[in-house]
Order: sequence, then C-alpha cells, then structure tokens
Amino acid sequence: MADTFTGTSQLSGAVLTAYQRSAFFALRSDVVFDQIAMVKPGSLTSPGSPVSFYFWTEMSQATTALSETVDVDAVGLASSAVTVTPYEYGNAVLLTRKLRAIEMLIGFDPDVANLVNFNMVDSIDRLARNALDAAGTLEYVTGTTAVAQVSTSIITAALARKQEAKLRGGSALPMSGSDYLAIAHPDVAYDLKKETGDAGWVSPAVVNNYGAVLNNEIGRFASMRWVESPRAYLLADGGSSAVDLYYTYFLGREALAKAVAIAPHIVIGPVTDRLQRFQPIGWYCYQGWGQLRSAASRRLGSASSIGSNS
Repeated sequence: MADTFTGTSQLSGAVLTAYQRSAFFALRSDVVFDQIAMVKPGSLTSPGSPVSFYFWTEMSQATTALSETVDVDAVGLASSAVTVTPYEYGNAVLLTRKLRAIEMLIGFDPDVANLVNFNMVDSIDRLARNALDAAGTLEYVTGTTAVAQVSTSIITAALARKQEAKLRGGSALPMSGSDYLAIAHPDVAYDLKKETGDAGWVSPAVVNNYGAVLNNEIGRFASMRWVESPRAYLLADGGSSAVDLYYTYFLGREALAKAVAIAPHIVIGPVTDRLQRFQPIGWYCYQGWGQLRSAASRRLGSASSIGSNS
C-alpha cells in the first residue's frame, strides 16, 4: 500500500502567508535649504509679527578734495528694513485604538513618529527653498525665459563662474572663507561634473580641512562649495516643449533669513474622545523664511542632459 503524504495541499488552511514584521521607509533626502538660513533674530524687542531686520545705508563716497578754509557739509544717515513674516505650519495623524491593538508591525509607534518627524523636516526644507525661489536674480542658460530652455541648455563651468563673478561683483559676503555656496539638482550637477571631470573639483574633506561638511556637499568648484539636493526646483516640461526646467542656486552669506517664533517640534495631542480611542500625533512650528540680501542670492534656470526632455 502506498504512503499517504500530509503536505501543504492537505493542510492548506494551516499554512499562512508570512510577512516581514518591520516596515521599510521611502527613500529620503537630507535637509539642505534650511541649513543655510544663517540669520535668525536674536535681539527681538518683543514678541510680534512680522520680524524686521534693519540695514544701514552706506554713505556716498567722498572723492572731492576739501577746501582749506571751508567746512564740510554734514550728510544724513539712512537705513532700510527687510521684513519676514512667520506663519503657522504643521501636520498630524490620528491613530485609532483598534489599529494599535491589532497591527502586526514591530515598532509601529516609533515608525509613526519617524514618519511625522520626516514630514516636518521635508516640509520645512521645502518652505526654505520656496523663499529662495522668490528671491534674488534669475537668469537662464538660453534666452531670458523659462520656455526658451531646450535640451542643450545645460550648465557649464563658464556659466557657474559667471554667477560666482556676479556675487563677488555685488559685494556679497562668501558663505565660508572665500567660497560661495551653490545648490544644484543631481541632474544638473551631473552635467557640470561630466564637463569638468575630476581635476577641477576639490573634495569636501579638503575644503573643510577635514571638519564639518554640509549635508549632501560634493566638493568645491569655481570658488563655490557645491551641494546636491533633489528638492532643488524642478518643473516637468517647464522649458521648451517637453524639456524639464531646473534652478541652480548661487548664494552668499545672509542670503536667507529665518524668523522663528515657535521652533518646529513634535506634538503628542490630547486624547479627548469619550472612549479615549483616538490618539493624535503631529508637528507644529510658527516661523517664516525670506530674502535678506538680494545681492547674495542668484538662480540659474537650465535643462539637464539626463532630464526628461522628450
């Protein structure tokens, strides 16, 4: 008599689908734009909104020779102000008690906190970038409009050096030492690195004397420290026809101001429903970003050879 097997087909109801009990997160990018907001109010007169930053206006050059017997005429001093208005920002999730009782993921609560925290970081960096998108001087590789950019309107070493020269010609203060800062989308940085090769680049470790390196910093080139960020402005089909449009940011010190009334933080909300089933968790801040020195902020609109250009 033949053996009778007991296998998965005979006991199919006892064989369950197995799941990985720890969940993976989506790919993420580091904070880049908010890290260069170098000016924050430290001597506020009182709580209030908006926050004003005051500037002295330089006196005119005195290039006329003095007369031996005639006194000089006194001139008046002048000042100006830049205002940055903070706004409330935040996001939240609401977890049910039933979900928390039956979910099978290990570390569910820490995962939720991680998601909320990254949403805070991601949102804040985008808000800082939005302020730069509305600031300074905007030029294009081809022509004077976004729609004039074609697939060959890519960044070059000469164009990067031109932006550095414009910053220096406008007396913009370097970001560190004698170097300005450039923030580029990885697609744009690809074109610049491809053209120049490795010979023209200095590694971040050497640039910073083996000290602190900025998030996503890739090195120094054309008297600028270069940082890559996928959050750099990208408008699909923003150029001619189906050519994608990118912004590269060229910045000096004090290009971006940040007014902080309430710093970003995680909020564990109160359980207020009658059966205490709903647990809120979110983030909140009350702050704003804005241009401080227009001469320290420039943008270059371009295409990329590896962008979606068809």
